[in-house]
Amino acid sequence: MKLRLFACFCAFFSVVQPGICQEKKPHVVFVVGTPHYNPASTMVPLAKQLEENYGFRTTVILPKGNPEKNKNGMEGLEALKTADVAIFYLRFLTLPKDQLSLIEEYLESGKPVVGFRTTTHAFIYPEGHELHAWNDGFGKRAMGSKYFIHAAGPTRVEVVQKARGHEILTGYNQAAPREVAGTLYLSDIPKTATVLMTGTGKFKRTGEVTNQFGTHKLEAEMTDDVAWTWKNEWGGRVFGTTLGHPKTFADENFVRLFINGIHWAAGKPVPPASSKVQPITAEMEKKKQRPKKAKTG
Repeated sequence: MKLRLFACFCAFFSVVQPGICQEKKPHVVFVVGTPHYNPASTMVPLAKQLEENYGFRTTVILPKGNPEKNKNGMEGLEALKTADVAIFYLRFLTLPKDQLSLIEEYLESGKPVVGFRTTTHAFIYPEGHELHAWNDGFGKRAMGSKYFIHAAGPTRVEVVQKARGHEILTGYNQAAPREVAGTLYLSDIPKTATVLMTGTGKFKRTGEVTNQFGTHKLEAEMTDDVAWTWKNEWGGRVFGTTLGHPKTFADENFVRLFINGIHWAAGKPVPPASSKVQPITAEMEKKKQRPKKAKTG
């Protein structure tokens, strides 16, 4: 295996396995548009596993610095033109119109979408901006849910009873709920979606709580959907999840879940339960690398 680094403003990682015709391999493009939760430390190893073990060709669009603060946006989104599957890990971006149009073109093609955690709040265009509708619209229309509010502390995740036989859960240990790092995000997925997992989290504030995303009626403990499948308005298969904290990837069950979800979205058979997956050990980014004032989780 050979790792190639294409560096301009962004870094592109393309892992190539010699001796295999790349044109016959599905092309998965990872779009990493935030330093929050340090997705660079999880998406790149995940891409490598897809290349090394599962016959995909991958490109990881990984900007230098913090794209949430960069008025010039992200270079390299042209890679979506040749993508068979797009995987998004975004947060609070204000991409220029020509860059966002590359994402719009991909969505309108009806190709698969995989969305992780903060992608529910992918954009933060100011009020009155011509692209403002994408602030909630990307989460709702592309992934399945916008962002509302998050709980405090870890999340207890369990498989929905009706979903126990779903192919994406192949090889996932369903014996008991699993506690994962990362707060519970409240969600509102469409009725046409298939819920795979729910999460339960605790809130410090209860009653009516208002933030920039609206007013929410909170209880001390709440349960909501954290992983689902869906077909979006453009006909694209969607595997969406509000999981994605770096420590979640240290549990091979969740790495398997994510790999299976990518296969399902791509229309490929999921790997058998006997297949091996590697846990991904990653750390949260240092405070100096985070936005000074994070607006949400």
